[in-house]
Amino acid sequence: MSYSETSAHLALNSSIAVMVFGNAEGTDLEMLMLRPRQADSSELAELADRWPGRGLRSLGVMGLCEASPRFVFKEPLKPEVISRLADAFLAYLHALFCDSLDAQRRETEIRELRRLWSLNDPRMA
Repeated sequence: MSYSETSAHLALNSSIAVMVFGNAEGTDLEMLMLRPRQADSSELAELADRWPGRGLRSLGVMGLCEASPRFVFKEPLKPEVISRLADAFLAYLHALFCDSLDAQRRETEIRELRRLWSLNDPRMA
């Protein structure tokens, strides 16, 4: 399978997937969210503002399949670069899950309160 096919397969079959951009040494990285949702226009604009002069190029796709991180790279990378990418992806997942759980908890509580408020009160009939 080609890189395009393999990376598309990984992105589609991951619960979380990102396109990874970095410099040759893997010391400067950016991740563009592909799943569970694609980056919106404001996120793309922020990335574009940070991009100039950094020498970033597409390195590949990283995804979380079940509980395992998976990687598909465009070209062979040095082991230390792969290690940096893995560390960065795990940090990304940690931040994503922590922020997401807080937001979900608030949204769930509000949704449940609205549901309770909308119920008919038999005492008011």
